[in-house]
Amino acid sequence: MFPSWVNEYVGLPWKELGRDRDGIDCWGLFRLVLKEQFQCDLPSYDGIGFVSSAGREEEESLGRFMAGELTTWRRVEEAKSGDGILLRIKGQPIHVGVVIAPGWMLHIDKSINSVVERYDGLQWTRRLLGIYRHHSMA
Repeated sequence: MFPSWVNEYVGLPWKELGRDRDGIDCWGLFRLVLKEQFQCDLPSYDGIGFVSSAGREEEESLGRFMAGELTTWRRVEEAKSGDGILLRIKGQPIHVGVVIAPGWMLHIDKSINSVVERYDGLQWTRRLLGIYRHHSMA
């Protein structure tokens, strides 16, 4: 059902501003997966904690980034493995996950280690702002 590589990322510990397997936040996980599995190198945004400590300007920058204003992303209707999912938390576009299969994402939050969850389920469907594909993954 899921690509075999997914197991390498499940259970990674959450760490604010983390960018490696010792501790990682949602952007760090998204960036790590895209780099290792899809050869897509994204900026690290060191110093920006998208979920827990971001200021309003930083929160909005993630939404603009994924929406294509800061780099080349395009919104897609049909998700495929490696696409980014932009989610709203507390009304702001500040959380990302990576599609691993249609309806399923890998993500991490400060209250949990990295997990696989449905993005079209009750917890996330109302928070889903869009699914985006990087231009290098056309």
